[in-house]
Amino acid sequence: PMAQYEAPYGIIGPPVSYAMAARRYMHQYGEDRTRQAMAEIAVSTRKWANLNPMAYFYDKPTTFDDYHNSKWVAWPFHLLDCCLVTDAGAAIVITTPERAKNAKNGSVKILGAGEGHDHSGISQMPDLTSAFGRHTGPQALEMAGVSHSDIDLAMIYDSFTYTALVSLENLGFCGPGEGPDFVASQRTAPGGDFPMNTNGGGLSYTHPGMYGIFTVVEAARQLRGQAGERQLEDCNLAVAHGTGGLLSSTGTVVLGAN
Repeated sequence: PMAQYEAPYGIIGPPVSYAMAARRYMHQYGEDRTRQAMAEIAVSTRKWANLNPMAYFYDKPTTFDDYHNSKWVAWPFHLLDCCLVTDAGAAIVITTPERAKNAKNGSVKILGAGEGHDHSGISQMPDLTSAFGRHTGPQALEMAGVSHSDIDLAMIYDSFTYTALVSLENLGFCGPGEGPDFVASQRTAPGGDFPMNTNGGGLSYTHPGMYGIFTVVEAARQLRGQAGERQLEDCNLAVAHGTGGLLSSTGTVVLGAN
């Protein structure tokens, strides 16, 4: 197992592994702007959770001061950079277009998908600032026949704030190192022009270990107009993107309203 090569150097568990990747990003693109970007994501995601009665942190708003004052977990991660650890479950039903016409609660269309894997342990990651979403994102969008500007909702796996930040770049919504500017000024929060993780994400909604399917469930709710107080206007296309392992494998799907 990969752990035998990494554990002697203190690389044990996801927080330390992801923190190492985040530190490389900071070195490459700037520590202060990366820190601010992670804070933006933590705060904006909590705002979405505050609109979701099912979210773990539904009634617990947070501020930038709360973020910066939260305890350290593995530098550069504060507690509020890290996802929840909860019990939860989710499921989806996949069927034919003909059968979907009779779905009582509506349905959504799977328009495109991509998946891939390029390493196991974090020490074997070819580029700590770039996960395999750089391939699966373009694959899914090309299959769907849509562009980034067509997407109304991004559901991005967020084991850590850094995961969401680097995934936005990898998927092509912005270029390498441009993520901090892309998420600035609460752009991904309620009222922003790039809604992301509208259920509250793994950071503030739930995270039972295998969170990825929850990105698809929330995308389906938004596309069907069933997201309650957090419902987006004119939500017709959504991207759901999951990351597995230690930024090791990714899966991306484009969903459309039916």
